[in-house]
Amino acid sequence: MADYDGLTPGEVLADASVAEFIKELGLGIAKAQTALDENSVKQMEAFTRAREDLGERTLLELGLMPAFYHYQHADVSVSLQLRLEVGKRDEFGFAANARFDSGGQSSSQSSSSETETASGTRSEMRQARLSYQASSQGALAVAGNQVVPTGEDPLARLRSLRDLLTAGDEVETVVFQRPTRELVIETDAPQDRVVVTPRSVAFLRTPHANGLIAIHDNAATEYVLNGETTVSTTAQADLAAYAAHVEAQIDAAGGFSTTLHPPRPDDQPSFRVTFDTGEAEFQEDAHRGHLLELARGFAAMGTAVRIEGLTDRVGSAADNLLLGTARGQFVYDFLVENGVDPDNIELVASRGEGRAADAGADDGVPDQDWRVTRIFTPGRTHYWLSLRSTGGATLSNVSPDRIASPAAQNGFVFLWATQPMNLSGNSVTIDGDNFPFSGAAGGGQAVGTAEAHAHNLTVAINGTESLRASRLGHVVQVSRATDAFEVYLFSRSSQALSLTGSEGLTVTEQFTRTRSAQTESREGQNTTVAVGVTVDKRESRQFNMAVTGNSQISARLVSVPPPELFVEAIRALQSERRS
Repeated sequence: MADYDGLTPGEVLADASVAEFIKELGLGIAKAQTALDENSVKQMEAFTRAREDLGERTLLELGLMPAFYHYQHADVSVSLQLRLEVGKRDEFGFAANARFDSGGQSSSQSSSSETETASGTRSEMRQARLSYQASSQGALAVAGNQVVPTGEDPLARLRSLRDLLTAGDEVETVVFQRPTRELVIETDAPQDRVVVTPRSVAFLRTPHANGLIAIHDNAATEYVLNGETTVSTTAQADLAAYAAHVEAQIDAAGGFSTTLHPPRPDDQPSFRVTFDTGEAEFQEDAHRGHLLELARGFAAMGTAVRIEGLTDRVGSAADNLLLGTARGQFVYDFLVENGVDPDNIELVASRGEGRAADAGADDGVPDQDWRVTRIFTPGRTHYWLSLRSTGGATLSNVSPDRIASPAAQNGFVFLWATQPMNLSGNSVTIDGDNFPFSGAAGGGQAVGTAEAHAHNLTVAINGTESLRASRLGHVVQVSRATDAFEVYLFSRSSQALSLTGSEGLTVTEQFTRTRSAQTESREGQNTTVAVGVTVDKRESRQFNMAVTGNSQISARLVSVPPPELFVEAIRALQSERRS
């Protein structure tokens, strides 16, 4: 029996010789066809033998011929049931006894055993899973202790649940994933102000004027930022020096902060989005604003991007793999929600802590350099210079203006001027329900801002029976009330942690690892004069695999004329025999 410990289901299935089983069925059909042909050939002797009752003539001479049969088609139906049980047991025993002259005696013995039924995780980490309905107001009981999440929307309650669970010693990491079901979302608002996807509504205004300059050529160029500011540049030693020269000239003009984004090799990231330990989303305006500006630039230029979520080596390989995947998905969703074409985004499968481990990062040590999602812009050979107003400066009547048709020339390729939302009379329809836009102040957001519109829409959606929404700054993420978030819990605790949910919070997988320990001691009155110690460690693995299969073959046989060459050869042989 092979060692199935750590094998994937596909590898186990391959070892079970399933391919060999199917091959034998096909060969059986081929052998049946061969047997039918051989039987027809053997009948030919009777058809070529002269018979007295036929006047010494043969059946062949009378026009008769043995029947040949052919499989017109054959359908093979195969069903297999694979059952694999893997048992793993580790035992450690220790025994000691001592004798002293006084006649007293003492002895002690301890043993421990451990059974693993979890798969795909380090031995010290356990995993549980919950299904959290978007409309849920329920609580979770952990080993009898009630945890009641709070919040105005589904994501707020999930963040509350994560914070409450990880505040204790039982649960180390909580990772949740959004529902994937799509809705029908349509709006009559201008596309440069509102972007809708099948799962979100984003309001695209910012209090800061910003833009993006593409730098392709090392050539003297005048950049007009507005009616009051024109920046002159001259050619430099190379394109890198020229890009730095353009940045320095704009910085000297004042009114804008700048960030230069040089081209990178395809295996090096152009941008990084950072996360806190154990988290796969952010709410800080600084992070959100920077990523929003990148998203709008990517959308305007049709830039191809590649995304990969990473983690440091805090936690286990299993929860870090899930956490890295969630970080990559979060950035992917954010870019799409803000107008980037999904066809221009490649989401790389996360390796979790794998890249940190390859780089020699210490296990268990927090490291912000690895708690990131990396954004690559493969194939880009030019520089980008982003501008953001630091006060009342504006970007208007810019030059060179490449916005309408970006080309491989120096100039502005994206511009985002500050202006009111002006969405009066516009609305969005979600699965048939219509929601007028409102920029009224609310939720701590100033009147007319993108965040105020997002807050008011979130409140309106959550007031319905069928829909639920959560707000991430200026983005409203929408789901049906019956849709469920997948929530994963990871724990290092060795104690029993039973989970019980209520009101839309369902436990779909309990923590799976169990431990047991036993200690025994005895004391007597005899004095001992000798000391003895024994240590015993035993490991055992037990594998039990059963494969049962059912097969059914349905075939259609048809009678066909014998091959012409075969008939001619038989008649020639018969003619030779008679002569």
